[in-house]
Amino acid sequence: MKGDDARMEEIRTTKRVFLYVRVSTEEQAIHGLSIEAQTTALESWARESGHKVAGIYTDAGISARKPASKRPELQRLLTDVQAGKGDLVAFTKLDRWFRNIAEYYKVQEVLEKHHVDWRTIHEDYDTSTASGRLKINIMLSVAQDEADRTSERIKAVFEAKRQRLEPLTGNCPTGYRLAGKKLVKDPETEEAVSAFFQKYLACGSVSVAQSHVLDKFGLRIEYQLASKMLDSPAYYGRYYQVDGMTPAYITREEFDRIQALRTRVVRKTKYNRTYLFSGLAVCGECGYHMAPKTNLRNQVPVYNCPAHYIKRSGCQNKTNISERKIEAYLLEMLEIEMRRLQIEYANLSKHRQEADHKKEISALKSKISKLKDLYLNDLITLEEYKTDQTAMLERITQLQNREEQTRRPDFERIEKVLVAGWREMYQDVSREKKREFWPSLLKEIRIYPDRHIAFDLDL
Repeated sequence: MKGDDARMEEIRTTKRVFLYVRVSTEEQAIHGLSIEAQTTALESWARESGHKVAGIYTDAGISARKPASKRPELQRLLTDVQAGKGDLVAFTKLDRWFRNIAEYYKVQEVLEKHHVDWRTIHEDYDTSTASGRLKINIMLSVAQDEADRTSERIKAVFEAKRQRLEPLTGNCPTGYRLAGKKLVKDPETEEAVSAFFQKYLACGSVSVAQSHVLDKFGLRIEYQLASKMLDSPAYYGRYYQVDGMTPAYITREEFDRIQALRTRVVRKTKYNRTYLFSGLAVCGECGYHMAPKTNLRNQVPVYNCPAHYIKRSGCQNKTNISERKIEAYLLEMLEIEMRRLQIEYANLSKHRQEADHKKEISALKSKISKLKDLYLNDLITLEEYKTDQTAMLERITQLQNREEQTRRPDFERIEKVLVAGWREMYQDVSREKKREFWPSLLKEIRIYPDRHIAFDLDL
């Protein structure tokens, strides 16, 4: 009987807990500083508390001020809440959850409706009392005020720079360089960049214009960079939405002519619809290309795996995922993924090289020692000993002084695309331009049955 009571008490206290992790900065997301620390702390707390982990939800590189609708993993968590899959949401601190009072109460309404509580493992909050709720309101108000003030300071700095016709960052478009705090034409590339635009205006072909400047000036402009240059108002003098910030390579009229030439060649479907990820999105289950279509009820483009409807294929991916969801995810994660790969490449390359070099150097030193034994035992001549020893010592010196030989992925190419404010610029361009943008950066987008999205950069 006593054992039964203990079992009932265990059932009453054990909860299915959702673990929510959020980081806002690229540095945190890349290095895993907060992600790893938060996840480890939450899992330890759940284990020690006797709770069962019902799911882990990680919003990487996303501000807590963002609406809940713009936080993909929080949306997935709320879906699971509504499905009755858990009893409690846990996070490390309140600012990991929200810094916006209005958004907090929107989500809180969903939790309360489905009888799901929340708690922080590093802070003490009590939502059951008036004073506890007051404390939460105060903390959220302070956090929101701090974020607002920071945002205002940044905007003020940027506005001051705009007024002085100074670029907001040190990144310079191709054909320009910084002179003091002003953008000027780069004398090393000025003639080639000017020729590139004039050639495109004359023939309407990106590849012809690329070949022209390469042959005549030795300047290689990759296709994605060429496309970005042709679409950038900077080259007629408008940069960061400020006229006169950049010395012009072309007139506004010439820029408009270029845009007319560009829109002329965009491929569309037989129904005259442009799908952003056609040919890029594949099924994560079977590898088949996802088929785009437009939902006739709400006119929203969606993607699904056609192989799922072929019985012999065995594909279980029956998800229909909206183009908006894919686009939002890519916009949030593109820079983060690139920084992560940069760090991963740098670390792996360095360690691999060092390990390989040390291994070979150690083997060579062992051979030199054996070579000496052969000479001392009269198995080889002094001349043979000196010749082989010299060759091995030279090889050791080469290894010790060698610079990295491994081919470096072309991160710089993508960095030139992802300049400051690129998201804002992306939102301002036509749907056809967006359709050209993604294949220039990505090899593949994979859609999995659980609606998880992954992608590979074209490096």
